[in-house]
Amino acid sequence: MSVIVQNCRTCGGQWFPARLLCPRCGGADLAPKSIERGVVEQLTHLGDVVIASVACDPEPLLVARLHGSVEVGDVVELTDRPGTSGRPGASDHPGASDRPVAFVPPSGRPREELS
Repeated sequence: MSVIVQNCRTCGGQWFPARLLCPRCGGADLAPKSIERGVVEQLTHLGDVVIASVACDPEPLLVARLHGSVEVGDVVELTDRPGTSGRPGASDHPGASDRPVAFVPPSGRPREELS
């Protein structure tokens, strides 16, 4: 499981959603990078739905829908696949993580040209 963020090859910044240029250095040498986990910084409960800000090391800060019992400071697995957990069953992948899952909807790709 993972979420794809944008990595600036010039300054090392990581961004989500995707941008045309790096907001830190203005560089255009951007590449996708997979982020697998993050740490819950804040939680918001909306009935049965839990939304959180999830900090990745070193960045970005993502907004995600959480699945599973989660507290501030917990490490969560990130996925861009919707579903009840996004996690394969233990019988499918022995040794799979029992961490809660954070769903981050994939961002659209930046347009190559502005209209």
